[in-house]
Amino acid sequence: MHDNEKASSTKAYQWIRDAIESREIKMGAQLPENQLARKIGISRTPIREALRSLEQDGYVKIIPQKGAFVSEISFDDLKEIYDIRKLLEPFAALSAVNRIPEEEIDEMERGWESLKKTTASKEISLSQVSEMDLLLHMTITKYAANKRIGAMITTYHAQIKRFQKLSAQSLANIQETIGQHLEILEKLRERDANGLSSLLYDHIAKSESNILKDYFLK
Repeated sequence: MHDNEKASSTKAYQWIRDAIESREIKMGAQLPENQLARKIGISRTPIREALRSLEQDGYVKIIPQKGAFVSEISFDDLKEIYDIRKLLEPFAALSAVNRIPEEEIDEMERGWESLKKTTASKEISLSQVSEMDLLLHMTITKYAANKRIGAMITTYHAQIKRFQKLSAQSLANIQETIGQHLEILEKLRERDANGLSSLLYDHIAKSESNILKDYFLK
C-alpha cells in the first residue's frame, strides 16, 4: 500500500470508529463501501483496508458475500467483560499503587480538574472523557506487577472503549465519573492500596450499572 493509501486508510479508520463510538452509526448497521467512500471523500480500496482493521479491533464484523456490519454489543458481552474488569483491575491496583510515577498522577489529575471546570459550560467531549478514562485504567494495569493483567485487559480495549462512551452519554454521568476519577487519583496519590482497589471496583461497577440502566433494562 502506497503512503497516500495508508493515510486514506487511517483517515477512514478514524472516521468510521468515531462514528461507531458516538453511535452516529448504530450497532448492527451495514457499512457499504461505496457510501463510506463518498462520505469520507476517498476511494474504496482504503475503505476496505480500514474495515479489515476495524474488524481486527472488534468494531466491525465482515460477513462473506454480505459485507461489513457494526459489531453489536450484547447483554452477555457487557456482563462478561465487566466481570473480568471487576476481577482484574482492582487486583492490579494493589501492586500498581506504589509503582505509578508522581508526574503521571499529576498529569492525569490536571486533566480531570480541567474537565471538571469545562462541565460548568456544558462543553463536553465524550471522546475526551473516554480517552481520559481509558488512560487512567490502562495506566493502573500497565504498572501492575503482573504484566499479563495488562495484556488481558488490552485484548478487550475496543469493547471497553465503546462501553465507556456509552456510560458517559449524559452530563449527569459525566459529572459523576469526573468525581470518581478524582477520588481514585487521590487514593493513588496517598498510595492507599486497599482504598484504591475498593474505589476502582465501585467505579467499574457503577459504569456497568449506567449502561445496563440506559441500554439494556429499558
